[in-house]
Amino acid sequence: MISFLRKLRNNNINSKYLKYALGEIVLVVLGILIALSINNWNEQRKIRIAEQSILQNLRTELVLNIKNLETDISYHELAHACSFELLRLFGTDISTIPSATLDTLLFNAETVYTFEVRNGYIKSIISSGNLDYLRNEKLKSMLTSFEGEVVDGLEEFDVVKSLIINRLWPSIDGKISSSSRILADGEYKDFPKGSYTSDYHWFFQNRLIEDILSNVDSWRIDGINDEKALLVFFNELLQIIDQEINSNTKS
Repeated sequence: MISFLRKLRNNNINSKYLKYALGEIVLVVLGILIALSINNWNEQRKIRIAEQSILQNLRTELVLNIKNLETDISYHELAHACSFELLRLFGTDISTIPSATLDTLLFNAETVYTFEVRNGYIKSIISSGNLDYLRNEKLKSMLTSFEGEVVDGLEEFDVVKSLIINRLWPSIDGKISSSSRILADGEYKDFPKGSYTSDYHWFFQNRLIEDILSNVDSWRIDGINDEKALLVFFNELLQIIDQEINSNTKS
């Protein structure tokens, strides 16, 4: 009987120690899980802060690009309008039109504005691997294709520049005063006046000049359409960035 009671007492003690040990293990596991959860929460918080910073910087760069591209498009649309006006005058009597008016039209028609894209920050986050901080897959895809979209949107104007520099200018040098056209713009007020009068009668009877201007403006029209498509891409990108910024702010 005494031996049985001892065994029962020992079993009770062992059971208490087992429960105590199990309790300790549970507490340790819970502590580890809580610590991991807190650490994970802190890491996720750091990632979200980094993402928000990236989004804000992307937005700043993109807004500047949109503003500059809109200005560029407006200048090219003016150049297109002036080219159309010149093309309508070929083969007509231009004797009543002041030379200064024709100088202004031609100056605008032969001017090509270069859009200087700002993509330094986009390149830096791609090269550094920080693009992975962004959760929106469409946003990451658009940022990856950003440089290609810009090239596609601007390449037509390389042809426009080439036609003007290599075809138009050599054809009218010595006939249409460059100095008069520059002065007509109004930006270069101190520019010296040309020594000869432009021969616009020759200009508007010249088939070669007409064809060159037609080619210049047809390429310019395509370029304007491509610039507008690029602007749509920029605005869509900005919309996604704004949505992500607002989403992070609310969460």
